[in-house]
Amino acid sequence: MNDYITSEECAADQRAKNALVTATLAEKCASSSTTVPIFQKIRQAIKANDGSEIKATVLSGGVTNYSYKISVTNHPNLNLFAKLSFEYMAWNPDRSPDAVFDLKRTSNEYDIMKLVSKIKPECVVAPLALYDIEHEGQRMKLLVTEWATTDEQIANQFIEGSVDIRVASKLADALAAIHTMTDINPNHNDQAKVFVVGMMGAVVNYVKETCNSTSPKDRTEQYMVDTGEDIMMKMSKTQQSDYCNNRDCLQHGDSHVFNILVEAKPSIDKLEAFGPNGTVVLCDWEMAFVGPKGVDVGVLMSYPIMCQIVHALNGHTDSVESINAFIIAFLDNYEERMAEAGKSPEEISDIMRYVVGWCGCFLFQVFYRLQAFMDTLPVNSEEDRELVRDSTGVLGLKLTRLCYDDDFYGKGGSAKDVRQKFMSLVEEEMTRTAQSRFASKRRMQSRKSSMLRANNRRVSDAAMTLGLSRRDYSAYLND
Repeated sequence: MNDYITSEECAADQRAKNALVTATLAEKCASSSTTVPIFQKIRQAIKANDGSEIKATVLSGGVTNYSYKISVTNHPNLNLFAKLSFEYMAWNPDRSPDAVFDLKRTSNEYDIMKLVSKIKPECVVAPLALYDIEHEGQRMKLLVTEWATTDEQIANQFIEGSVDIRVASKLADALAAIHTMTDINPNHNDQAKVFVVGMMGAVVNYVKETCNSTSPKDRTEQYMVDTGEDIMMKMSKTQQSDYCNNRDCLQHGDSHVFNILVEAKPSIDKLEAFGPNGTVVLCDWEMAFVGPKGVDVGVLMSYPIMCQIVHALNGHTDSVESINAFIIAFLDNYEERMAEAGKSPEEISDIMRYVVGWCGCFLFQVFYRLQAFMDTLPVNSEEDRELVRDSTGVLGLKLTRLCYDDDFYGKGGSAKDVRQKFMSLVEEEMTRTAQSRFASKRRMQSRKSSMLRANNRRVSDAAMTLGLSRRDYSAYLND
């Protein structure tokens, strides 16, 4: 059997599921029993016999789900968001039954969105409906929500190096509210951890193998060898255990910058111009779980920091400073919200330390090891991309050590101390990267608008699994 899903198979699958989503929503909206106001408006629009019909446009996905913009022709204000989730990581269950990605995650996503919309309605779209669908033996769920008018991924702003500082405090408020919610089932969505824990286990194997290598291929692997197997294995296993077992607070679980939506810029050519309100929405809640403190904020910080390294390489000091201002404003506001929620200075310091550790985990495991989202970076050559990837790997390991290696940083210290060490490690790596530009006599590159915005491209989590088929994924977990 061919281990890879062909492009023809993918296209056929996408067409079939598009038709399935359209038919399902047409049926639900046509029902006279529906109580959802926008469904009623869609039914009235279609009954008007003006040629209106429901259309489903794929936004992203293909590995674990498809995301759609649902629109009604001739009625530009009637829009919905829909996500069709698969039981399996790809298309056909016979390819690899090991890679089940439980459909309960979508039910949990619906439930948690309803809950969060009650405490922070401005930062999450309201869920409207959840449907069970079975087609040709495949079980799926269709989640339908309101359409967010803030529909541009904030990643574009970090790619461009011009960030709307207004978003920082609003995003910090939203995440702090989530992290201090009470009366949450400590086992909420535990099955969603299996996917991440499997990848972390593969990294543990990679660390062990690399630490014993006599020919490390780059700075990151050399750093692993120099740090030593004992420390590297202890850090990797402890972090994996924390993810599995710690239940400190509710986490969004997937809070990277491609899952954070902001207002579209008024013009793609005006890098410093932003939308009128600075609004922000968190999307893609299927990985929400009760887990270790620091995960969400650490994940959020990781891509902006990688973009800082890119901008340092390109000689864009103003871009580095813009991203830095966002990070500082976010952390300042987040700490304030934690204090208002009753967290002690010692607890806040501990939270900040874990923020750094999880940021390091994402930099090393996701960007360096998996090479996720690397194709979105504003670099000018594959050589530069590899340089940034390697720099990201080294920095990720250092940040992980700051959290998990007491000999590297020491115990205790205030939140301010932790943040200063965090920022100094980031600055150290940026400086080294910038020096490499001078050493190689690279010319400073011009700043450009995000190619993702220019191409109207929306990046999905499929990138994080590298577009692998389930059999590829199973092999990866067992490498």
